[in-house]
Amino acid sequence: MQRLIALLLLCTVTFFGCGPRKDTQLYIYCNETFWYVMQEEALYFNQLHGFQVILIPIGANRTVDTTESAVEIGTDRRAPAPWRGMAREQTATTTTDLRTQIDPNIAQRIENISKEHFGDLFLSDSQKQIDKIRETALSTSEYPVCYLTLTMLVPTGNPYHLHSVEDVLTTNRKLGIVDPSCDGLGEVSWQMLEGITSAVPMELVKLYDRQYDLLDALEQGTIDAALVWNTASQFNFLLVKYSNEYNAANEKLMREAERKKDRERLHLILHEMSRDLLETKSFAEVVPLTENPDERYVISVRLVALSSAFNYGYCERFADFMRSKQGKEVLQRFGFVAE
Repeated sequence: MQRLIALLLLCTVTFFGCGPRKDTQLYIYCNETFWYVMQEEALYFNQLHGFQVILIPIGANRTVDTTESAVEIGTDRRAPAPWRGMAREQTATTTTDLRTQIDPNIAQRIENISKEHFGDLFLSDSQKQIDKIRETALSTSEYPVCYLTLTMLVPTGNPYHLHSVEDVLTTNRKLGIVDPSCDGLGEVSWQMLEGITSAVPMELVKLYDRQYDLLDALEQGTIDAALVWNTASQFNFLLVKYSNEYNAANEKLMREAERKKDRERLHLILHEMSRDLLETKSFAEVVPLTENPDERYVISVRLVALSSAFNYGYCERFADFMRSKQGKEVLQRFGFVAE
């Protein structure tokens, strides 16, 4: 977890236009779940192979321009927060088939990728997004890279004594989930709810476009519990929220440690920063889910090589790196279960 902060201080936010591509560029689409881990994977890959990796956010209500908001991985220090301040909340309803619906903005983004023939790789935890990519004939190869497992967050101290999703709903508390049309987290969350909501008023379930909005609602007390992946969800949220504060406090120390190539000092700084962030800003705790213990509510995360790829060999090289010993170590530091 301490390496999360490293990304904050080891990435560049560069907004750019569609200039000529270089042979050593890779454009990768991903959502907020993978934003920080992909930055670190990209940095290591760049150091080993000299490839410039450019991340493009994929999410609901984003512009469909494939290059606007893209982030080039470099050496400067600012943390991109492409999902901050874009909240949308709605009450769940049983009148819409949330199992098959895909957010129209995401569907349009995938169609535009196909139309513009732009992009190399697409990382997703969403079966609906993978199906849409296949439908548009964008998928050439798929590489499983890790697993995610559903868990629940409640306010620190668990003031309402909530130990399961059923506890939340049967005591008229509000449960927040990501909209199942938006990403895999929402899909799996809704799958869990399907088996237990028949006798529960669905107005207690609040939908949010993104994990950032979901966790912001939990911190503000708008909801009483939230379904999230078992990764450092809260930490990612805090890292984005307080990125400027931690940049200002540690910029000089980080630069000096890097200049001297003092890795031990660098790791110590990062460890202290992450510990302070969790101890002083934390607002929630994990409650392992007890519903249907024989079913873990797990989803496989896949990296898809796109038919628009500049060079399929480059895509395979990056996929192989993510599944290598070094790539798996990065995934595990973020709480992902590597393949």
